[in-house]
Amino acid sequence: MAFDVNTLLSAELHSIKNQMQALLSAQSDLADALADHPEFQKQIQQVQSNGQQLSHNIIELLSVLKIQNTAFEPNIDENWLCDTVALVIQGLSGVGKNTTIHMDFDPDLNGFYDEQLISIAIHNCFVNAIHAGATEIHVDVREEPQGSLSILIKDNGEGFNDIQLEQGDFNPKGAASGLGLYLMDQALAIHTRTINGNLLRGSVKVANLDEGGACITLFIP
Repeated sequence: MAFDVNTLLSAELHSIKNQMQALLSAQSDLADALADHPEFQKQIQQVQSNGQQLSHNIIELLSVLKIQNTAFEPNIDENWLCDTVALVIQGLSGVGKNTTIHMDFDPDLNGFYDEQLISIAIHNCFVNAIHAGATEIHVDVREEPQGSLSILIKDNGEGFNDIQLEQGDFNPKGAASGLGLYLMDQALAIHTRTINGNLLRGSVKVANLDEGGACITLFIP
């Protein structure tokens, strides 16, 4: 009997996600139990960091399957950028301990977007910056005409290489970060809005800063 591969993969990934949540909970309990044993803290932090990253990767894969489903519609709702970014930072616990993330925008600024998809895009920006050696990440949000938003994420890491800048689009093949970049692009592109007969579509743009470091712009129509 024929079966839908996407449905099978989605079901298995949901099962793995639930098991990962149970594992993360057990890791937290273990960390509490060994809190008075400094000789184990480095290993515990490494286990927690890897567990959180694996859990995020599973959520990424589930999101890819959703986006590739022709019937998928993003869950567009009113959200506050400060809350969205704060939750992403909270989820980075154990990753990038030497990196400081600044929110350089009005905490009351809100917008309409799928929070899970935008959170995944922002998370990938942060992780890419941390892996590039950034010690400072600045998040700014600009209000564009007719209610659109641009989220600018700047860091002082090593920046993008020439190949990444020349590609112009994102391909999941190749570099280890390819899936993350591809998902960022897809997560933004699925956000659309028609204004005066013109279709606006979300997008991702990458650039290097003159003073060094990278800048990723997430445009939400």
